[in-house]
Amino acid sequence: MVIEKSINLSIEEICSQLGISEKSLINFLESNGNESETQNVPVVNVQTAIFVIDKYLEHLEKMVKVNQRSKETWTTYNNFLKRVKSYLYINNPSLKINELNEIILNDIIIHESNNNAGYSIQTINKYNAIIKSLLKFAFEMDYTNKSLGYKFTIQKATILPRYIHDDHIPKIFETIKDFSKPSRCRAMIMFLLLTGCRVSEISKIRVKDFDIENDLIFIYDSKWRKDRIIPIYPKLKDEILLYLQKSGMKEWSPTCEGFLFARDEGIERKRNFPTRTIRYLIERIRKCVPELSYMTTHSFRHTFAVKCIKVGIEGHLLADMLGHEDPQTTKVYTKLHGEDLRDEIINKFPFPFERLLNALNDDKDED
Repeated sequence: MVIEKSINLSIEEICSQLGISEKSLINFLESNGNESETQNVPVVNVQTAIFVIDKYLEHLEKMVKVNQRSKETWTTYNNFLKRVKSYLYINNPSLKINELNEIILNDIIIHESNNNAGYSIQTINKYNAIIKSLLKFAFEMDYTNKSLGYKFTIQKATILPRYIHDDHIPKIFETIKDFSKPSRCRAMIMFLLLTGCRVSEISKIRVKDFDIENDLIFIYDSKWRKDRIIPIYPKLKDEILLYLQKSGMKEWSPTCEGFLFARDEGIERKRNFPTRTIRYLIERIRKCVPELSYMTTHSFRHTFAVKCIKVGIEGHLLADMLGHEDPQTTKVYTKLHGEDLRDEIINKFPFPFERLLNALNDDKDED
């Protein structure tokens, strides 16, 4: 039994290195490498990239229905793969899935882009990860006879989180005073700043999930299908209750199924704000304040995380609040911008060693 298990493990390792299936390797070994015998081994009919993309998107839709993928993941994958299909239809509709490579992918990205500034490493990594997932699916479904994910590389890069500077935050609230529905805009911004929630989560949160009796926010059906709980800070609680009153709900109700941020303001609140509307709010602020050109909707999540780190909240607790699948992801928030790093260090002076050096200097002066 032990010997058989050892052989199976080594076969898996060999197949992984060669990028072939175990069945193909076993067939080859059983034929003793005899060409005449291997000719009888059935050959996979390699499908076109367009065909595989369609099948993969169908597969993802089913994964969403059985709660194994989020709707946000489906949207991201669907939007990008539709761009890939559009490019292939025009330039090479008969391209086989095993012919897809990074050169073609880069052509697709450049061709479909209006972004003159280029893409970040994170964005390119995201596109590569989608294609690697597509190729893994193709191999598992026998649309190709070889695992081809190795063609697409994920680059390692240390990127500083784009969090909002303290002196820029008052400018945000000053700007939204002139917007229509300023109380709603203010409540949304405050929620972004004091929860670290993703925009998709804010779009879906319901009144009952903002539990003022226990000072907890319940986030359901989030990314990675991971539910979580976030504490309600007093300032946020006051802000949201004021917004609810101004938007037609005199008292918070623990049984209200309506959306916290609703287009049909009132008691029922059946129509939520789509994520694009919240992103447009941030875009409007950015256009009004040139200093905030770096700001995105995700900057608020980064800001919340960095503030938590700076006051000493432990990484595993922050990972739970942010809903990170991998706690290692949270470590990026320990990297501060230069001015903040400088302030953190200076505020810790004098270090014990610094005091020792000062004492030595004092002794020297006495000599």
